[in-house]
Amino acid sequence: MANPETVFKKHDVNDDGKMSSKELETALKELDVTASPHLLKEIMAQYDKDKNGFLEFSEFKKVTADLKAIQAATVDDTYEIFKSFDKDGSGFIEQAELKDALAMMGIGNDENTIKAMMVAADTNRDGRVSIIEFAKIVGHGK
Repeated sequence: MANPETVFKKHDVNDDGKMSSKELETALKELDVTASPHLLKEIMAQYDKDKNGFLEFSEFKKVTADLKAIQAATVDDTYEIFKSFDKDGSGFIEQAELKDALAMMGIGNDENTIKAMMVAADTNRDGRVSIIEFAKIVGHGK
């Protein structure tokens, strides 16, 4: 993954030391993360700790650290995480399971966050996330 400081400086186009959601969108693309408008909104809400509508470098650095941790997961880790989310053993992660898993991890799990995450992960739009879709999100799917 690219150096967070380099990416931040490159995409902070007005050089004000803050990243708007539009600047964040282009920065994430450089990091090979395509974020829907809903997901961008939720990332901003989750990481903008001072609630000023922008990400300062320290906040952006946390975003990139979390993305790096997700990408560093091995294939076995990915499968184990998937199984832990798939509480009913159906082979899919449904919205309620995602909500519960995020709550257990202490991550925001309001309806907008869940919807944004499902939109990002559920590529075939069947309302649930398969192991293949999950693996693509964490970088282990083709």
